Amino acid sequence: MYSIMSCSGWGTEGTALLGACAMSWLSLVVIVFLAMILKRQCDDGILAGTGYNLAGALGGGIGVGLIITTFFGSALWSMMLGIAGVIIGGFLFGMFFGNEGEYD
Repeated sequence: MYSIMSCSGWGTEGTALLGACAMSWLSLVVIVFLAMILKRQCDDGILAGTGYNLAGALGGGIGVGLIITTFFGSALWSMMLGIAGVIIGGFLFGMFFGNEGEYD
């Protein structure tokens, strides 16, 4: 088990400046920014009119990212599957619950 909060589990090389723990935090930041960019694009960008739910995207992306990091300790897989979670969570929840920030 790996802990992103205390950086335990990776050993001494994981706690380095650009070690595995820092890269796991960076992958979560990329996931959050990607979810916000997709929200903006679905509001009035190239994907305008597409249903997208930001809460579902953040829940899916960060949730999957934290689970993969906790069990496997890989920042790369955490980011890749977290991006898939953003896409699936955002658009799937957007189909069922709508776009919570629509302009009327």
